[in-house]
Amino acid sequence: MSRFLRGKDFPGLGVAPGSASLADLVARLPSRARRRALVLGARMESAPVSRVSRLSGEDLAAWTADQYGPGPYPAVVIGSGSGAAVHLAAALGAPVLPQTYLVPVSARLDPDRPRAALRAGRDLGRRLVEANPELSLCHMHDPNQDRAMIVRFAYFRFKRLQLGSTLERFLEQRLAPGATIFIVNTTLTWPVTVLGERHRFQFGALGGMDAHEYSAGSERLSRHLAEQGSAVRRWDAPAADGTYPEAEWGYDDALTPDIQSLAARCGYAVREITVGEPEHLSPLVADFYRWWYRRRGLPADQLLVETYNQWEPYWSLRMGAVPFWVQFTARSSHDWLDQYLRTAAPYRRIDVNLFSNGLRSVGQVPAEEWRDVADRYATWSGGTIGVDKAAFPEDAGSTLRYRTALAALDQRYPIPSPATVHELDTFLAEARNSDSAEHVRIARLRTATGHSGQGTA
Repeated sequence: MSRFLRGKDFPGLGVAPGSASLADLVARLPSRARRRALVLGARMESAPVSRVSRLSGEDLAAWTADQYGPGPYPAVVIGSGSGAAVHLAAALGAPVLPQTYLVPVSARLDPDRPRAALRAGRDLGRRLVEANPELSLCHMHDPNQDRAMIVRFAYFRFKRLQLGSTLERFLEQRLAPGATIFIVNTTLTWPVTVLGERHRFQFGALGGMDAHEYSAGSERLSRHLAEQGSAVRRWDAPAADGTYPEAEWGYDDALTPDIQSLAARCGYAVREITVGEPEHLSPLVADFYRWWYRRRGLPADQLLVETYNQWEPYWSLRMGAVPFWVQFTARSSHDWLDQYLRTAAPYRRIDVNLFSNGLRSVGQVPAEEWRDVADRYATWSGGTIGVDKAAFPEDAGSTLRYRTALAALDQRYPIPSPATVHELDTFLAEARNSDSAEHVRIARLRTATGHSGQGTA
């Protein structure tokens, strides 16, 4: 988002230049070599315990604030991660301040021994939450979707429970008078093992399996573990003794009072966007883009489907493409896209970009099925873009290819001036009873000064 607000795209997820030739070279490697490349990438992404142990909540806040310019910004988006929320922020010219941060801690872990993973991260986690009372920590261990990565690092996911001085200054100094703060509240929860105050261990995660299958096992999981060469056929996980907002996507509303208090002090409006899962916002955002494009005289007949973290607001707007984001390449996300396309006005062109997680995980949908759903609903052209279908989901070069693939398309428009919050409200009033608004609640929150309150779309 910070690069988009400076008029730049985001090649290679910010860690490498976009290069289709390099991506294709990696995709042509044997399967074992591609897996090794992913493990090497995991090792490069992680930070040693000695460095993580010095980390503070204000370090995370300062890193975030330093990405953005001085403003003034008409709005800001705070809270749960969501590619749909990123595209909403891009349309409004608004920065994104995440509640949740991934801190990958260097470790050698066995994906199929979650109890050992819990023990390996417990002491460091306890020290970090004791030193940072404004943060909660959930050590997430997902041997299904993250199997290729957790052999080299532990997923520490921190959630901010208070704004803190750095983010308070950001909101006070860089928002325009009368700005709107949008809180993205994904209400998704997950069973956790409580390790202490503000400290939890989460086994499994949102994606191809539900929490029950992670703990109880299944025939398809047993087959999958056999295919992976695992010594086990189900996982022996620590007992869950509580629930908490899902580590990666859920929102902890302990942060909301701080936001309301600051908004009252500064004269900002607060709007809360509530969804059950992060991709549930995508149909409404897609329809908003379509509505906005048509008001600008654009055709609004091209759909760009993005998965996981390969979202690209710059190229969506440069191509005049309607963005539709799904959280994973899992069956539930495929069906969510299919459901949207069944009821949406037809798109002339539909392009689907797929994130590769390094292995065929339980619940994952093959590239051919993603291509087929795009082809079935597009009136002119539909399929995958920036995807090596033969290498997927071990397409280790996919993050290097997607930007190049988008830039190769010839449809171009100038980046527009941001849409206004008033325009968004006009759209929401028209969309109130539409299919895309069915799973979304957008409400004005009451601030400490008593400013209201009640509008919902």
